Amino acid sequence: MNQNLIHQININGLEWNKFRDPDNYRRAPGEDFRFKIRLRGSGSATARLEINNQVVCEEKVELDGVFTCTTQFDSPGTRVAVFTVESGDQVETRYLTVDVWERERRDHKEEVPPEH
Repeated sequence: MNQNLIHQININGLEWNKFRDPDNYRRAPGEDFRFKIRLRGSGSATARLEINNQVVCEEKVELDGVFTCTTQFDSPGTRVAVFTVESGDQVETRYLTVDVWERERRDHKEEVPPEH
């Protein structure tokens, strides 16, 4: 029985959870997206992050280990991130959506008019 190679995915310091509000993971254009993937198993693996069919990061990782990748985007929109981990004859892939805000996210306190 094979176990999952991908144990946990963190985006911008938060564990990825499909039930969490997606705003927690979003960034503005030019801000870093930090991906951290905890891997398990034995031996070594090749971990890769592709976004819109382009390889952003690829690294050989000793298992149990961590694959990290930091990237940013110049324009707003939604992109598909594909994490692929290969170890021997085992391959695991995860698909996630990466969203970039239209503009920099502002704190709700900034919305209060100056006369208040």
